[in-house]
Amino acid sequence: MSGAGRRFVYRYSVKPSDLWQVRMYYAYASYLAVVNIICIVASIALIIALWRTSADWFKVVMLIFLSLFTVVQPLFIYITSARQIGESMDGLELVFDEYGLTIRTEGKSESHPWKDIVSITVRPTLVIVYTDASHGYILTNRVLKDTRKGLLEFAAEKRNKRSERR
Repeated sequence: MSGAGRRFVYRYSVKPSDLWQVRMYYAYASYLAVVNIICIVASIALIIALWRTSADWFKVVMLIFLSLFTVVQPLFIYITSARQIGESMDGLELVFDEYGLTIRTEGKSESHPWKDIVSITVRPTLVIVYTDASHGYILTNRVLKDTRKGLLEFAAEKRNKRSERR
């Protein structure tokens, strides 16, 4: 949580809602988003257009169909996120410094120099630091607090130096 000098240290536990945010961003940045949006808009249009003249069973079916995309799918994503996280991400510490990223959890430690950081994804409510194509570390605004801008500038500077050396 401190961003003193050229070192940023974050100690936190990853919550199911953190992983849920990541999955929702990806769900709505893919082809799935197009299908979801079309189904939501079509459901709303049908409900508005046919509500007065429809049978009760049709109204129920349309409300259930609408809730699949607005309630059930996000809830399902949250439940699977909670299952995946379990208790495995308690006590996580990420340290960003001149050398790269150090991750400490459950008495284990691993380091990734800046050259090994594959990408940093920035979203309005979180930042994801990828150490390879399938492993990333989620930093929500709750964790970053007022250090978000400083960390992103620091990481950009270090990653630019990495690409200049190539």
